[in-house]
Amino acid sequence: MSLRNLLGLGRRLLRGKKQSATPATGQQTKQITYEPTPSQATGQELAVQEIRNPPIVLKKTKPLQMGDDTAPAFGSSTYDWVMRKGRGKYDADEWIDHLTSTRKINFKIFGQPAQKTIREQKRFKYDSGPFAGKEVNVSKEELFDSNVAVFNEAGDLTGGLLYAAKKFGLKLDANEVGAMLKLNPVNRLQAIELGTPKGAMEAYTQVAKNAQNSVRDLQVKYKDSIAIKEDLDDIQYYLTGGESYKKAALETINKTAKRLSDMNPEDQKLLNKVIGEINEKATPLRKSKTYYGSESNYTLQGGNDYRETIFTLPEDIVTNRSVRNKGGHFAEVLPDTNNIYHIRYDTRFTPDGKKVFMINEIQSDVNQSIAKALTKAQQIGGERRINPFNAEVEMNLLINRRGQMMDDLNKAIESNNFGSVNAIKSSLDDVNKKLQRLTTSKSYDDKVKDYFPLVESDAYGDHAIKYLLQKAARENVDYVAVAPFDKLSFRQGFKEGNERFYGYANGKGIGKKGKAVLPDVMSKVARFYDTKAGPTKISLSDPYKPYKKIATDEFKYPDSHPLKGKKIKSEYHQNAEAEEILNEGYKFMEPNDPRLYFDAFAIKVSPVMRQTQKTYKSQGGLVVDLYNTIRYN
Repeated sequence: MSLRNLLGLGRRLLRGKKQSATPATGQQTKQITYEPTPSQATGQELAVQEIRNPPIVLKKTKPLQMGDDTAPAFGSSTYDWVMRKGRGKYDADEWIDHLTSTRKINFKIFGQPAQKTIREQKRFKYDSGPFAGKEVNVSKEELFDSNVAVFNEAGDLTGGLLYAAKKFGLKLDANEVGAMLKLNPVNRLQAIELGTPKGAMEAYTQVAKNAQNSVRDLQVKYKDSIAIKEDLDDIQYYLTGGESYKKAALETINKTAKRLSDMNPEDQKLLNKVIGEINEKATPLRKSKTYYGSESNYTLQGGNDYRETIFTLPEDIVTNRSVRNKGGHFAEVLPDTNNIYHIRYDTRFTPDGKKVFMINEIQSDVNQSIAKALTKAQQIGGERRINPFNAEVEMNLLINRRGQMMDDLNKAIESNNFGSVNAIKSSLDDVNKKLQRLTTSKSYDDKVKDYFPLVESDAYGDHAIKYLLQKAARENVDYVAVAPFDKLSFRQGFKEGNERFYGYANGKGIGKKGKAVLPDVMSKVARFYDTKAGPTKISLSDPYKPYKKIATDEFKYPDSHPLKGKKIKSEYHQNAEAEEILNEGYKFMEPNDPRLYFDAFAIKVSPVMRQTQKTYKSQGGLVVDLYNTIRYN
């Protein structure tokens, strides 16, 4: 069976392009083009070569767009690097050299000299376009998730398309390798968004204000009609309650309006029109119900437009114990899908009135225990975590080759060539073992963990940050920030993972030392997009609602912590109102009052972020240890 036929399924999937949940918009940048190394042959020789071997037309498009004319929400810089290989067909070793950085080191075993191969990440720079001069990496995670190549801890190729190609002497062109990268499950994640759509609350607020004015006029007109006046008073009460878009309030308003049949027909017509507009503008607010906004242990009160986004993979993961896993949070509202991770965030403001998306939480219920149980090498080594995506290509090659190997084994036995018998049997055992992993992993013991993409928290944290940056750029939001540990996360009690993951306003991690995960991710993204990341003042509540109900949290670091005994005293706003509230606990704060703001680590949004985002994180600097596991959350 040819590789062309084996990749046919992938190509058919690629032809049926699904629309991205968040398609890129805005002005596109100039396409990057890559040229192979010029040949030293004469023009005549080149012409003869092209007649014999027509060059492969590469599917090259704008940066990160992976051969598509329509920009996806997320794309692969590895795909861009693959296209740079050129228009020929290359064997597995040539592809491995292109996709990894390999070096030999000398050492001694029992005093005898030895040598081993160190395989590190390939790094390259874009040579033109919006990312010209920016250095990126080809991550082993992406090669594993795409099933292009799987490496064990020693750096040996043990699985994936390149493993099969190497074993059976196949040559691949860039489009064939690129097709595998496009079918990476990370590129097929779908976002389910809960919360107020952009502009919906503003539109409702304006309609509600107009309705209040209209009802106020009617109250004056019917002040002498006690029954009508009382019903109009009830409607006005619910319209001015601040939450008139909610189901209970709307039901009361609608029922009350139906009783006003004694009004002048023109006035009744006006009232019905007003109520109709209220219902229409309230519909998107009611349908976009969120689920964890009132969970004060996980949500900092005071933000506007609280929203939740769940990233899902609506496909069977056949090597998992359950082919669809809704995870813990949001399971009751999700369709039949795999819940990969979620984000919870709201909108706040800087002292100069700029908008900020502030992250309350990023979490992967399905990946947390897996990341803790496996080392980095085990996560992407192909034995303890079985990735079924694109595996049919490798599996079909192995099945096809197994029949030939059985024939070779029988011939070797008949000719008494025992050296060949042992070699073929060893290779056949290897094939059978790999086929068993790809087809029967559900029966494995607890050492084998389920497969979900973006297993480590820095991986899904990077994905979440880029998603919010893209959304912020499209909605004219100026910053994306993360609530620091000493403002929110300590409410759950001390969790080392939260301190390391969210960090403090200065970007530090445990004990206010080292780098916290999300701030570090944000700093690297900022460098890639030529913008800034660092401590930024953002509001505890809406600056345009000056009456604040203020409360305070207190927390003491445990004895096992480097800051043991030290206390955190954190002020927050339980509520904010535009009109004066005479209840105890409310204070008046003008928008320029410094008490209204706290420091959080934030990244400034750049217009170029409207376009396709890079899927996998950049490491930055020299890779010292590819298998240094990151433990968070």
